[in-house]
Amino acid sequence: MAMTDKELIQEIRKCRLADLSDGMDALGLVNVGSMSTEMRPLRPGISFAGFAWTVKLVPAQKTFHACKTVEEYKKMNGEWCSDVYTFAKILKQEDMTDKVLVIDQGGYPGGVLGSENTMDYKLRGVVGYVVDGGCRDSYECNRQQANVFCTKRTFHHVSGRLVHGGVNIPVECAGVTVNPGDIVCADDDGVLVIPRDRAEEVLMFAKAILEDDMKVRAQHYEALGFEPDETLNRLND
Repeated sequence: MAMTDKELIQEIRKCRLADLSDGMDALGLVNVGSMSTEMRPLRPGISFAGFAWTVKLVPAQKTFHACKTVEEYKKMNGEWCSDVYTFAKILKQEDMTDKVLVIDQGGYPGGVLGSENTMDYKLRGVVGYVVDGGCRDSYECNRQQANVFCTKRTFHHVSGRLVHGGVNIPVECAGVTVNPGDIVCADDDGVLVIPRDRAEEVLMFAKAILEDDMKVRAQHYEALGFEPDETLNRLND
């Protein structure tokens, strides 16, 4: 009997990316879904898994002009932000529970995410962010525990540089084609994308691999005098 989306994602979250990657290998999906090592977390310890909700941003055809007043700048920047954040208006109308926001901006080093909108989207159910491009406000994002992976660190915005190119379409992110609904997993080792139609098969192998690892590691812990920890009991959480 097929697992529900909720059951599937709960079980996948118990596994490490190493186990899931080995599960992909077992199915002959070697290196499939493995994002570039340029895709890195904003801080150590970020871990999530969810269903891809995809966004594409494309280069803008206009540019900023010099402003004489703050009001003039705010007006211009507001217009540019409106061109970029069309996806946010759509996102707010959908159920984002257990979703990972996957943003393809072609590696452009501008921050589509920052201190405010990462909190806003989290409140709407988003569990993580994967951006082929930048995130800014890094200090605040880390203080706020924003689960961001990105290929660039930046202080630039995308306003005036990129515009909306579509949502819930196949996108290219750090060398991987991501389809809406694919399972996107992340931990300190990187980001892995599992095709939704192969996820239960991957999970079967991953859990078996993890079980064997925990048994052997438990023996090493005992031999070395280590106190048992949660890494030896991941599948029973």
